[in-house]
Amino acid sequence: MKYLFGAMLFLSVTWTQAYAYTQEFTEAELQEMVSSIMPMTRTKYFITMTLSEPRLNLLEASNEIGIGANIKASALGTYNGSGSTYITGSLTYNQEEGALYFTNAKLVELNLHKVSDKQQDEIKKLLQSVVGTILQSRPIYVLDDADLKQKLAKATLESVEVKAGKLIVTLEMF
Repeated sequence: MKYLFGAMLFLSVTWTQAYAYTQEFTEAELQEMVSSIMPMTRTKYFITMTLSEPRLNLLEASNEIGIGANIKASALGTYNGSGSTYITGSLTYNQEEGALYFTNAKLVELNLHKVSDKQQDEIKKLLQSVVGTILQSRPIYVLDDADLKQKLAKATLESVEVKAGKLIVTLEMF
């Protein structure tokens, strides 16, 4: 009986490992992907924001992605300017599309030219709501249906991990 249990445990571990698809992305590869979807412009409520020239970095300590970018922003005629911003967030997998999206965006830093610190704080609060919609509007990566392994991997996300300068995405295949 104990041998049967051991064999079943071995098979279940082997089965799980055999039906996972792992894709690793370097920071440079992710930089290229993010650069290909910018510039991006979105309007939400009375705020228009354009992000361009992204600079991506992987944040291993928090298991997140950081994106620095140039920003142009306008708010209902009260402000119209440009500067730089830094946003952190994570990746979420959309199983139906087989795509990874940048989500949980948090506007960490905002530096707008010719704007007081008080105005920047007010604008930062307004822009926080736009940041999420602008970055999750286009996928960062889409599985390739022409690649059989990737097509089969359109299953469930097992994990997304930042480790050793790479983003490691593991999908569970059924």
